[in-house]
Amino acid sequence: MATHPPSGGADESQPDQKIEEQSDSLVAETKKLAEEMHRRCRVLLDELLQFQAHLKALKKEARVEVRCFKGGVQSELRILGKLLKSDPADPKTAHGLRSSNLSFYGLVWSIAKTCRSVIGLEKKFFKIHAKADIVSEDGLSWTMVSSVTEKKIIWDLAKAGWVDSCGESEDDFEVLEDDKPEGLLRQVEALVKASRATVVHGRHPKTTLVLPKIKAVPDSKEVGAILQKIRNMGVVILTSQELPTGPPLPADAIEQMAADRLNCFSDTLNIDCTILLAFASDLSHGRVEPAQWHNRAIARQIEIEAEDLLLPSSLWPACGSRKLVTTKESADRMREIIKTIGSEDESKRASLLLGLDENSHLPQEQLVKHFQTLTDYPVPAEWSLPIKIVDTDMATIITSLPAFAENVAEKLTPINRSVFFYGWANRMTILSSNAGVAKVFDHAVEQSSDPDSAGPDIWLSPTCRSLVGKEKKRRGFTEREEGTL
Repeated sequence: MATHPPSGGADESQPDQKIEEQSDSLVAETKKLAEEMHRRCRVLLDELLQFQAHLKALKKEARVEVRCFKGGVQSELRILGKLLKSDPADPKTAHGLRSSNLSFYGLVWSIAKTCRSVIGLEKKFFKIHAKADIVSEDGLSWTMVSSVTEKKIIWDLAKAGWVDSCGESEDDFEVLEDDKPEGLLRQVEALVKASRATVVHGRHPKTTLVLPKIKAVPDSKEVGAILQKIRNMGVVILTSQELPTGPPLPADAIEQMAADRLNCFSDTLNIDCTILLAFASDLSHGRVEPAQWHNRAIARQIEIEAEDLLLPSSLWPACGSRKLVTTKESADRMREIIKTIGSEDESKRASLLLGLDENSHLPQEQLVKHFQTLTDYPVPAEWSLPIKIVDTDMATIITSLPAFAENVAEKLTPINRSVFFYGWANRMTILSSNAGVAKVFDHAVEQSSDPDSAGPDIWLSPTCRSLVGKEKKRRGFTEREEGTL
């Protein structure tokens, strides 16, 4: 009798073969994932290094804080490099890739590339235990990025005892003020607290929360209530549907990230006396040879100008084609200083700046053309000369300002009151190099009990310029007399 193999014996190897094929596929996927993640991390770090190089070329690297973020990306690259060399069949390799922070760093960087005037990545506030992932708009905008999911938020709520196991209607759901969850809400509260303790350009920074894994209308009513509570703090929330579709090209993004916040300026700029003097000063328009009778301030300004040209790199870009005004008090003070110590060219520039004397009827094009003969640098054709002189009525102006304005007024000279209060009341950006006055406003906002308090929008020039003048006129003339403090 013939012997037959057991039924199905021909297929016994198939399950093992399928398992082996699946295993090989997983190993191949792990290897491919490791290669792709390492490549993405390398690209991210390369772009970050390009950003730093661009900042260095602009002499801005010292004021942009990216050390912690860069260190995190470098650490991630080292870890991914080790995983790339590890055995892809080892479960620890796949686990390491799943545990990587690369997706978070990549998300922060992609959002940062859509921001302007970025001055910090992963900025930490140690006293309050808060962190802003992106600080942009020259410090006026703080962004927190969270990859938290609805499931994780619900888990945190349950841990804190906020989720009723019996269920509640959406109208009945309430977040208890006394409860403090360990998750998203606590982090946002800390950042809002830090922003209210910080004053930048006379106001508290605005806070934005980015939630790429949360929908605009969450599935969970509890999550929706948490998001509403966050919005009630004054925080702007960007969910998955509201994120930018794609960051700009790296070169364009880096230029935008390093740019000043000029796009936020008002259509009309208010120019104070320190900037009027900078526009008129011989120091701003070409090489001035050091002389023994130059005081220390002028000697230092000659050195600074040799390293970075103030007008071409800062003041003219800040002005753009915007209308320019200055108060009568500020203009009178500038003319007084020019008359006292100004050189012949400084006097001519002052007359062109304000459209005075023989220049009073010249159109903008002619004023710019004449000004060009008094400088070594190309004058922008769109520069809006003359700077219009405006009258101020302080009694009327102060009634339109916050209550703390009266206390600030007592600490300012009449000239500075006219300039800064006029700009404040008319919502104008003020161009100044007077850091002392800016600090007075910042301190007043800090002391105000209103979290929405805001002073004037002040753009501080990176440096100031004195008049060079003439030796006989200069001797005995102090910097305090020239300034407007």
